[in-house]
Amino acid sequence: MATLTTTEKQILEKLFQMGSGYVLNFSDRTFGEFFRDDLQIDIFDPKYNYASGSKANRMRGFWQSSDDALIGKSIQQLLNYIDTHIVLGRLRREDFPAELIQRGHAISARLVESVVRKAPPNDQTTLASAAHTVPSREALETLRNRMNLLHTLMPQRRGFEFEVFLNELFYVFGLAPRESFRLVGEQIDGSFQLGQDVYLVEAKWENHKTNESDLLSFSGKVEGKAQWSRGLFISYSGFTDDGLEAFARGKPTRIICMDGFDLAGILNHDLILSEIVNRKMRRAGETNQAFVSVRDLYPSHVF
Repeated sequence: MATLTTTEKQILEKLFQMGSGYVLNFSDRTFGEFFRDDLQIDIFDPKYNYASGSKANRMRGFWQSSDDALIGKSIQQLLNYIDTHIVLGRLRREDFPAELIQRGHAISARLVESVVRKAPPNDQTTLASAAHTVPSREALETLRNRMNLLHTLMPQRRGFEFEVFLNELFYVFGLAPRESFRLVGEQIDGSFQLGQDVYLVEAKWENHKTNESDLLSFSGKVEGKAQWSRGLFISYSGFTDDGLEAFARGKPTRIICMDGFDLAGILNHDLILSEIVNRKMRRAGETNQAFVSVRDLYPSHVF
């Protein structure tokens, strides 16, 4: 039996647009396919019958009959569905406020964490899985599909959706992301936490490589925050050699960098995001190089 509270159910009902008996933009057919393909259950099984038997009521029946782990997974898969259908133009971004999406993630995380607390202390496999340290194949496949869709978008929209994609990437690797926020005079594209370290995030997907001036600007943002803050600059197109060399000749860096090839290593070659960040940070500490490709961090890996 799930531990969803009344307030959490109300939040999820609003998030999944269940007020009129529907769930998002699902038809009966696609609703059944979603639960079968993504969760391996038959949502039209009699055990999920509830009241009128509408899609919304079957969702309520599912919440009553299922455990925390399965409901937590279903919420995450539905959040992935929302993001994908926004990119495809089938749902509207303005119908899903960032705060509501964040609450959905928080509910999913709480349900998953309840599984972690109940797991035997020596069951490291269960703990790692429940903590989403290593994402499921389904989660990575969803992210790969979203990355492919980003290539088809116009530049302005692509930049915004790239930030959303990265937030989801951080989430599935258990890095407690925070979406874009604005401080006086500056925009921060997001943040995440790895261990005790807080990383501010800068994200760019432009046709040209990122140069020294952008690196200096982001470095200044990070240096203006708490002493323990660090920074991750993700430029899909990469960084100019001259810019990286000039940046390395300045003062010690508190930022590290990733490019599109690094992201491909995560999505397609089973590399772990948190491990990449740690390796990059160690290399930066040893060499003051903000960017080191995963090719060099994993010299024996076949890409």
